Amino acid sequence: MSVSGINVFGLAANTTSVTADTALTSDDPAGFPLDYVALDLETTGLNPSSSAITEIGAVRVRGGRIIDRFQQLINPLRPIPSRITALTGITNEMVAGLDPIDEVFPRFLSWIAEPGAENERTAGEPIVGHNVSFDLRFLNYNAQRIAGVDFACVDYDTMQISRTLFPDCRHHKLVDLIQRFGIADTEEHRALSDAIQTQQCFEWMRQYTCDNRDLGTFDWRIKPATTSPCIINRQLTLR
Repeated sequence: MSVSGINVFGLAANTTSVTADTALTSDDPAGFPLDYVALDLETTGLNPSSSAITEIGAVRVRGGRIIDRFQQLINPLRPIPSRITALTGITNEMVAGLDPIDEVFPRFLSWIAEPGAENERTAGEPIVGHNVSFDLRFLNYNAQRIAGVDFACVDYDTMQISRTLFPDCRHHKLVDLIQRFGIADTEEHRALSDAIQTQQCFEWMRQYTCDNRDLGTFDWRIKPATTSPCIINRQLTLR
């Protein structure tokens, strides 16, 4: 399946396309990617059409290890609700005078592009996030609004993977995973720290699967996102 739009290099649709196969350039025996970008967004609300991004955090991973980071606070051009400030610690004063998403979004895409990456891969590297559909809805909305095209990628959701691997566990929020896996006691609800903890959870589950699961008992399902056919979810399934 091919999809068009903005790929994770930020290139236009007619320069390259994302496919479920070509985006998976470096997998371990269990099918988890070793090279990817883990990301997280902080926002003023839940709906991208009525809310705005206040922070982007991301880490570039090669061979399962973080090699680069991106973090940027963003002026949402609207007041930050008090409940959001209480959760994230991001105040109106912290973002006043900073660049809005129209300025930050192209820089973020350029960072994801990584110099020379478009020559090394036929499509973009995977995106990893926790409940990543939330983040991708905001990225896709802003790609359409700013560039007039869709954001396209193959993504992995640590929440979905955790629910599949540990069906007897009732809760699968990021804070549940980091505590269950012995990574940390608290979630900061800031974009970069949450992206790092998401990467740590992804790597923990990747290693757990390789060490404790029969590789013949599970598979990966390809499913286009409900919000955009240009975003492909790669979901862990049990046979």
